[in-house]
Amino acid sequence: METVHIEFQRVQTWLFAVPRLRAMVGANTLLGETLRKELPALARNGGGRWSLAPGVDDPTRVLDNPVQTSDPLAPDVDDLKTDAAAGIVSRDGGHFQAQFSTGAKEFADEASARIRRDLPGLRFTVKLDDEPLPRAASALSAELPVLAPCAWTGRGLASVAIRQGSENVPVSLEVSHRHDAAKRAEEDKATDLASLLTRATRLSTSPRPATFEALAGREYLAVIHADGNGVGSGLPKDAPPLQGAVYFHRNRVLLRAALKAAIERCDAITAGEVAPLLLLMLGGDDVLVVCRASVALRFVVDLSHALESLQPEPRSAFHLTLGIGVVLARPSVPFHRLHAVAEALASSAKRKYRGLPGGAKASVVDWTAYTTAWAEDPAEIRARDWVRGSGGDARILSRRPLVVLGNGHATLQGLVAAADELKVDDTPRSQLRYLVDQLARGRALAELAFEELSKPAREALKRAKVTAVWERPDKNGPHFSSLLDLIEVWEIPRLGRAGKPGKHYDEAMVEVGLEHEEVNHG
Repeated sequence: METVHIEFQRVQTWLFAVPRLRAMVGANTLLGETLRKELPALARNGGGRWSLAPGVDDPTRVLDNPVQTSDPLAPDVDDLKTDAAAGIVSRDGGHFQAQFSTGAKEFADEASARIRRDLPGLRFTVKLDDEPLPRAASALSAELPVLAPCAWTGRGLASVAIRQGSENVPVSLEVSHRHDAAKRAEEDKATDLASLLTRATRLSTSPRPATFEALAGREYLAVIHADGNGVGSGLPKDAPPLQGAVYFHRNRVLLRAALKAAIERCDAITAGEVAPLLLLMLGGDDVLVVCRASVALRFVVDLSHALESLQPEPRSAFHLTLGIGVVLARPSVPFHRLHAVAEALASSAKRKYRGLPGGAKASVVDWTAYTTAWAEDPAEIRARDWVRGSGGDARILSRRPLVVLGNGHATLQGLVAAADELKVDDTPRSQLRYLVDQLARGRALAELAFEELSKPAREALKRAKVTAVWERPDKNGPHFSSLLDLIEVWEIPRLGRAGKPGKHYDEAMVEVGLEHEEVNHG
């Protein structure tokens, strides 16, 4: 018996190579269908050239803590028992692994050719019994030498005209392939995981947006990147492949069920109207969502809450939590930059997770909001603008990253609840934004601004359980404030539409004298 293991590499770079939402959706559809449908079908139908080696009948018995929730997708979408019995160990998370009684090398060669044909430009490796196979020569492009470049990428011959809105856009063959796959997704004909899960939720009643601008509407765009915390630590290093497959399947099912529950709770979804949220990528324990800014943070709370509710006490040997990064910006900001920032923020959240007291298991989030045409490095902005003073006057203007669930201003759930208390017509926004502005200028100035707030402003903060500007958990440590985080969460739904139609949030902040470069970039 021989094992073939195919691993896709730099997947997200490939997915986002074409900077258009529809092309990204199409690329994810092509990837999912190749990994989950085409390669398994190829393995099962060798035509006498190769044969799968039958595996075990019930692979779940190799795991001590099988998932206790049902998969929100149909059983035949991810039927671990049927796959394992046939000899297919894995077909998710960027990996395809199968055991062959004969013809393993022939299958590997044919699968490599199929991947190069259907997913041009995607990097991948093929191993036969853990030994890398040499790469075949790259296939030559079917396109002619460049005469007019692709309108969407600037690479390749503009050889096909596709319809985007009211325009016919000349694009390359590869882009056209992605565009056609996206149309299948929009018509509910695609079979990748993101499309299948979308059809299992209320999003099935809403048309899919074709552009980031259509998705955001009059709001800003939010990019949410979530990844499992410490997933590798839950599996022994010497675990056999089948045990690993069952373990990762358990986590996939948990994440899918939590995503479905969070989507169903999204109040912004209205039947017949453009979807406010889109599952852009769904891997193993890795998910990428794009949505309207006003939806993002509440969705993160609902997702984390659903994931916790699926893993009740007593906790199993491995408790799945997420490290989540959220970036909010104008939809015109290059997506590759927003995605890079979201990944950096997710890494920041994971560092916070690893330092939680007593090794606590909890989902953690970090987020940032930009009102400019480019997304700067959030770490540089925070070091410059959020750490002020020294010695006894040292001040830290934000508590991010935060644990998602819990009460109080030190959690995202607590901030979202507090921001809801500010959502009344008589809450004086300009006063609260001015108060946030004073945080960076001095501890005394901030306290003075707090004391001089009008009665409606003080009552609004009292409803949000804000009774002081600063907190000092350690008498020898710095002063902390949650005001910047709270007011930003409260203001996020107004990003891009402050007051007058067409007026952007940053323009409105300039009018009231708030220095948005200091307090809203990070």
